[in-house]
This record gives sequence, C-alpha cells and structure tokens, in this order.
Amino acid sequence: MRLNFLQLFLINLTILATNSEFFQILKDFDFDESNESIFLISQSKVTNLFMCFKICKLEPKCAYLTLKSNKCSLNTKYASFIKNYDQSSVIYTRLSTSDLKGLVYYWPIFNSSTNDIISRADLNDPINARFISNRFGIPNSAISLSFGHYKLPPRNYFDGDFTLMAWIKLTKTSDFQRFIDCGIKESNTVVVSLSKELSNKPHFVIFNRDNFSQLVVDSNNPLEIGVWNHLTFTFKNGLGSYYKNGVLDQQRELEYPVNILRTNCFLGKSNFRADSDASADFDDIKLFKRALGRDEILKEYYKDF
Repeated sequence: MRLNFLQLFLINLTILATNSEFFQILKDFDFDESNESIFLISQSKVTNLFMCFKICKLEPKCAYLTLKSNKCSLNTKYASFIKNYDQSSVIYTRLSTSDLKGLVYYWPIFNSSTNDIISRADLNDPINARFISNRFGIPNSAISLSFGHYKLPPRNYFDGDFTLMAWIKLTKTSDFQRFIDCGIKESNTVVVSLSKELSNKPHFVIFNRDNFSQLVVDSNNPLEIGVWNHLTFTFKNGLGSYYKNGVLDQQRELEYPVNILRTNCFLGKSNFRADSDASADFDDIKLFKRALGRDEILKEYYKDF
C-alpha cells in the first residue's frame, strides 16, 4: 500500500489515547510472505488503518502491523528478521513511551491543534495567534504569532539535562522576543530568546534561585526574516549549546535549572515585562529530558516530518 505525503504526515502524528502508544512508519519494507506465518498473530478485515492500530493495541504481542487491501495483519517482534526491501509497501512499528528516547513533550502543530501528544501539556490561551501552512505547505499545521504568545500548563519542564527544538521562522524583528520562557518569575526561569535585543541573534540563559546569572549562550549569527530554520538548544552538565539547522553555532557554560513546578511558562512571551512578545512562526516543537548528541540533532533536522 503506497501512501502519499499527506497520508504519511497524518499517520506519523497519530496517537491512540491509552498508554501513550505510537505507531511509527517504516517505509519501503514488507515481510517475506513465505515465512510470515511463523510470526503472524492474526489477520482481520478492517475499513481503515486506524482500526488496525486499535486491534494491535489490544494484542500484547503485537509489535508490527501491515495493511493490504483492507487486511490488517499483526506480527510479533520476531518478524523483524523477515523484513524485505519493497518500494510499494509500508510496515508500522508499535512504540511505547520507553521507545521515545527521552522525548517527554511534543507539540507537532497539526490540523489546527496545539496539543502535546505525549504528556498532555497543551498550549492554551492564545494571544494574537493563528494557524498557517507549515514549511511543507500543509494548511493549519504551524502557529503564527504577531506580537503574540501561548501559555503552557504548569509542569516541571526543566530540572536537569534537556533538549528544546523547533522549526521557527522570524517574521519581524522584535526586542528580546521569546521562543520559550519558563519558570516562576524573572529571576528563576529558563529563557530561550530568538533575538538578543534587536539583533535577531538567539540568546539562551538560565536564571535560578533569584540569581540573574551572567552565564549566557549568545549566537553571533542573526536569523533571517521569513526563513524557516530548525533551532535546537541543549543543556548538559552545566554546558549550554545552540544549533542551527543541525550545526553547532555556539556553546557556553550556563547555570543549572532548579527542580521546581514552573507556573509561568510561555511560548512567545517573556517573564520580563519590558520584552516584546514574539513575531514568528512555530512548528514541530519538542522537549527531551536529556541532551541529544550532534548526530541525533542532525537527524532531527533532516526528518521530513
């Protein structure tokens, strides 16, 4: 069953409500039918792929599934040994949260939704925000802020190593406009700015325990107005790093984030009243509870969706 791009995009964002389980696409592969019966659990007639997902979820041994001519086939994890290259086929792999490699919050922005599909930390209370087409031209699949912002629900988002990344397009120059500002007050927050002052150069700093730290990560390279860029900010063992389009741009020592419930968290808004709200477009926002390596960040940049 060959799927077009939009179908693949839809399926890749699918999450079934219970147990935070996902199904990942493995394109251009099929199972060797001559040996498939050894690892086959069951076959069912279904009307769509999502029914097949639900059947798999009810079967504890289901690790892979295929759908051909409305026939849903469930296979055990050992079916991985009989995978064959086949440009006309697709295999779906069942994942759980343990397979997400530290990804704890994910806002894909799709179909006019700002929901977090992993931890239910949905973006809310939009100000001067609207949905636009994303970088692939898929409608209602990116956020556009015009001196606007969203709130994030209270969570302990940052308490150790982390990676924050998104596809972002600046639309206007704005003083210290934010990507994320998340803490409890000005002097205790994680600040990721898209512009230091009016420079359009990203700025990354962590304030904790009423300490206005002088340790910062400042890029020397301004972001272009009107251009999508994949921006990544990591923190590991006191070292902050900033990557643009998968390439390390700047790295410096930072303060450690404190372990607190962060009640003042925003996309596009600062905890400092003098700073501007963001004028930028956002898509595919991810937060990991670990610092990704360079190869992993580059892989995220090259992902189609």
